[in-house]
Amino acid sequence: MAENGPIGWRPSRALLALPPGLFVLVGALVPMAILVVFSLFRVEDLTLVPAISFDSWSKIFVDPLYRHLVGISLTYGLITAALAGLFGYPLAIGIWRMSNTWKGVALIVLLTPLYTGDLMRLYAWRLVLGTEGLVNAFLLWIGIIHAPLKILLFSPFAVHLVLFYDTLPFMVLGLLVSLERIDRDLIEASRDLGASPLDTFTRVILPLSIPGLAAGGFAVFALAAGDLLTPQLMGGTSGVTAMAMIDNLFGTAFDWPMASALAVALLVSLLACLVILGLAVSRLPPVQAVLRGGAR
Repeated sequence: MAENGPIGWRPSRALLALPPGLFVLVGALVPMAILVVFSLFRVEDLTLVPAISFDSWSKIFVDPLYRHLVGISLTYGLITAALAGLFGYPLAIGIWRMSNTWKGVALIVLLTPLYTGDLMRLYAWRLVLGTEGLVNAFLLWIGIIHAPLKILLFSPFAVHLVLFYDTLPFMVLGLLVSLERIDRDLIEASRDLGASPLDTFTRVILPLSIPGLAAGGFAVFALAAGDLLTPQLMGGTSGVTAMAMIDNLFGTAFDWPMASALAVALLVSLLACLVILGLAVSRLPPVQAVLRGGAR
């Protein structure tokens, strides 16, 4: 009786998701709209003039510097995502096969780096990779090198290493969510049919975990491509990225229109890459099966 009346009325899941969905949508679209508006302004005598001008956007397409900076940011994101997937997958498999107790401990250890501030982690890495840091001291002590290695710090190597370290938990968590959805009976059935562990992995586990690999890769790609502090503090002269240029244009140069145009261009480039990768992944048969509930 009451279930059909106002007292027993229960909102659907779509209605329950509507308020947070609107909050996220507004939180994403409003700042983007503000940036688009600012990108059409001009700067005259260090004063922001609200006049429609496409000078900033023309520089984005004409000046190769800005295209180069966006390319560097995207490259950092792609390389970091590839490294996180390569090393994060075995780690996720190992955690997935643990008992519930040890799985909880492993997750706490995995997330420990995220409990500290960004600056603290970066300066700790500088102490480790510096010419007088722990790595060089150890290599000198065992006699492998006779002079400190300068390539360990203020280089693309340092940027890739720290970005990989910072974003690895997001890749592993994405993979774990996907692995936990795999029906264990499918693995047992594969073994009962005579499949080797390698065949079980390549034909059952890996295909059904592709959605988690894609989700983790998307998260790592976006976080690494949009990172500001790591390239600046770990890359030296090689750490100039689109984010560093945006920070400089907003602050020191006081060129908000150019900074806004570059920020929108970077964000659109990130979204375009994610859409292309998402469409490519969604066409894979295992992913379509998972999306239809075939992994249960």
